[in-house]
Amino acid sequence: MNRRDALRVAGLAAVTVAVGAQAKIPEEYMNRIEMKPVNPAKLDAGELKHSPLVTLEKKDSAGYTMVHISVGQGGIIHPSTQDHWIDFIELYADNKLVGKNILEPEISRGATSFAVKLEGIKILTAKAGCNLHGIWATTVTL
Repeated sequence: MNRRDALRVAGLAAVTVAVGAQAKIPEEYMNRIEMKPVNPAKLDAGELKHSPLVTLEKKDSAGYTMVHISVGQGGIIHPSTQDHWIDFIELYADNKLVGKNILEPEISRGATSFAVKLEGIKILTAKAGCNLHGIWATTVTL
């Protein structure tokens, strides 16, 4: 390889590394396995960090209840770094999708809220996807 070709290859490699460092991880390389706690009655630190916490406010005059979802329980907050973050949060009411929020690393934390009419609803399920450690769910019976 001559000097010109060597410089061209080195330059392309540098650009590829620089672009790769800024690129979001493609969906197919993210952990999409649905995870289950070993003992749901006694979550360990890793399970607490990944489990959605569901908090309900009082119903408003229009009949909507604000449902807050944050990822992490027991004082353990899930990180939001370029390499490890919550990339989505979904809320289901009786297995029907209420909404889904897509989250970006570093600039957003694993938290969201939805205004939901809960009349007649029996079960809420929040799901959160960690790019490294899979999809975690919390179910609340109303």
